[in-house]
Amino acid sequence: MHDPWIETVTLKPAITPVTVLPPDPATTVVWRMTRAGESDVLVAGPRTMASYHVTKELPVCVRLRIRTGRVMTLLGTAADELVDRTVPLEDVVGPSDLAERLVAYRDRPAEAVEVVRGFLVDQLPARLPGRLDLVTNAVAELSDGMQPRVAETAAGLGVSERYLRRVFREDVGVSPKHFARIARVRSLIGQARRPWADTAAYAGYTDQSHLIADFRSLMGVTPKAFAAGKVPLSSC
Repeated sequence: MHDPWIETVTLKPAITPVTVLPPDPATTVVWRMTRAGESDVLVAGPRTMASYHVTKELPVCVRLRIRTGRVMTLLGTAADELVDRTVPLEDVVGPSDLAERLVAYRDRPAEAVEVVRGFLVDQLPARLPGRLDLVTNAVAELSDGMQPRVAETAAGLGVSERYLRRVFREDVGVSPKHFARIARVRSLIGQARRPWADTAAYAGYTDQSHLIADFRSLMGVTPKAFAAGKVPLSSC
């Protein structure tokens, strides 16, 4: 069933020695518990660049990835205020006992997802903004492998480029241009072991050098180093 607010749910991330967090235009709500039984709910905003850190295994780590462009409506906070930040949910929506209530679902993460989703949906305004469809359509257009220009996307949607840039930053968190760059690089991550010369044109890059430069700019390493697992670990 299509959920208009939550794009994907992760009940427990795969355990690997290194956690790879690629650039991501989406905002994620995370419920986690420590081995000591401490529970908290966090909001992780859009990431403009990749980060890598040694994995810390947690008994519970549930992630609800909000559909791109719906953060401001669902959380009542402009997405560009959350960029490259991870903050307690209370900092965004105000005081809440959600983290405490979720402790009872420690062994039932699937049910916890419904509790978190219900809490978020309860924050929705009585009247949804009319620009939801506009931003959704812009996201779909700019995610396309052909990489249309922002001006062309705005014209196709019947709005000015200036207006599209403004609402895109508020609702998504990054500019339309940066969103398109992130979407393109993310589409390449699963192809990291293929010959890059064969994928550059298909992905919409001018040539292999353009692909490598853009990948390194957002991922912090070259495609070759990434494929080999040679990534810069964060000290955090």
